[in-house]
Amino acid sequence: MPLAQDTASVFLGETIPDGTNFQPGQTFQKTWTLKNNGGRPWVKGFTLVKTTSNPAGENLGSPEEIPLAHEVEPGENIQISVDLIAPQQDGRYTVYYQLEDETGALVPYSQVWVVITVGVASSTASEVIGNISAEFLEASLQIGEYGEYGIFFCMQLSDSRAWFPENVTLVFNQQLVRASGARSDPATALTDNKCFTFYFQSNGIEPSGSIQLSISKVALDPVQHKDENCAHAQTTLRAAYPGMDFECAGPGNFYTHLVLPSGMTEEQADTLILDAMSSAIYGPWVLNWIAP
Repeated sequence: MPLAQDTASVFLGETIPDGTNFQPGQTFQKTWTLKNNGGRPWVKGFTLVKTTSNPAGENLGSPEEIPLAHEVEPGENIQISVDLIAPQQDGRYTVYYQLEDETGALVPYSQVWVVITVGVASSTASEVIGNISAEFLEASLQIGEYGEYGIFFCMQLSDSRAWFPENVTLVFNQQLVRASGARSDPATALTDNKCFTFYFQSNGIEPSGSIQLSISKVALDPVQHKDENCAHAQTTLRAAYPGMDFECAGPGNFYTHLVLPSGMTEEQADTLILDAMSSAIYGPWVLNWIAP
């Protein structure tokens, strides 16, 4: 589906936090606050449309389209609400939406969702460490030559910079598997609630039983603003490890002329420097759930 031209949205807030528990058949209202971050108004005909759900076909009583209550000028905010109902069966349920313009084109960065649990859910797929949380959303077997298992999850981060999870592993069918690929969800790229899909080789076998996703750390790209990042690392590490020193290097290298303090190896120093340059934050965030 094409993207709408000269339009963009920023997510500002929501009611009903992800994972809120409801009793079977309980009614509730979900509200999102979005900002028109594009160059033209959201006129009559803009709607929030339901795109998919997990489990498939369970829509929590949601309409297919939610019209906007009024036009939204560039820079203005709008609250969009929908009345929903919890299913009768215990479990975890997610419904996704995205804003469309009057021609049916998608508004960039406008994806929102509702995630609830009903009764005693089989998943405890959330983890909060410090001010950073991770939340499992869904998993599915991907179509391909060998078949990959794709895990879709979000992380609530401290700001909207380009943070990315690192050292992500998956345990399923009693085997530890490292990620074979990953991508960021472009709809959340400019927000502090970023979503990602990580891929794991499964050889076409659908995982079952207990599944665990582990995220070791989140970090920024040290190449962006490299000189500034290196200067920050120098100041931080010189103070924290007396006797340690290095010089910032030019293109192709992060640093040179490394001086090691007593008892530190080059490998340890390299990890410290790159972590400092990328503002790395360590977890781990461990997400556990039961595959159907």
